[in-house]
Amino acid sequence: MFPWLDPHVILAATGPWALVVCAVIVFAETGLLIGFFLPGDSLVFLLGMLTGAAQSQNEALSALPLWLVCLVIAVMAFAGDQTGYSIGRLSLRSERIARSVQGRLAPHSAKASHFFARFGGPAILLARFIPIIRTFVPFAAGVAGYGRTRFLFWNGVGALIWGIGLPVAGHLLGGIPWIADHVDVILVLIVVLSVLPVAIRLAVGWLQSRRPAA
Repeated sequence: MFPWLDPHVILAATGPWALVVCAVIVFAETGLLIGFFLPGDSLVFLLGMLTGAAQSQNEALSALPLWLVCLVIAVMAFAGDQTGYSIGRLSLRSERIARSVQGRLAPHSAKASHFFARFGGPAILLARFIPIIRTFVPFAAGVAGYGRTRFLFWNGVGALIWGIGLPVAGHLLGGIPWIADHVDVILVLIVVLSVLPVAIRLAVGWLQSRRPAA
């Protein structure tokens, strides 16, 4: 629907600034709540695939070392989540928001706090691999008052795994002809595999909650 959001178009059009543009997009996807529509996974996977490629529409990108791509993406992913978390924490200091939380939003705030107290670390880590969800989880963790040190740790782990894993996967798998010709299919599979653990956990929780009622 929006050709300018196509990762192929972005990387082909940005020339020597491809890595910089990708870094900004990765940061904005989680650092700014309005970045939920940005193509994080697909862009980073394709970035790794084209890095070092013999034939590429972007010669500057093909000349980039993979380690530099991984470093930049991991750092920007980490910075984005930390920014989203900090915005959530700062919002608690807003007098207007504080009054809302104490009033009608109090039950929701309590649920969020309980959720992060119980599943905080794994939820933050897993959210990094789920489009749209990863945009809002850091902010929600900040609003819920999730510990800064714990968030820093889990955010660092998630940023390293995602920021290194996706470019490396793209770089290694991009050399396989079938994968190179079916990048979109691979990206859909990545999203499905990312969401699957959450779906299974929710399904198990739903079945367990139904059991006492039955």
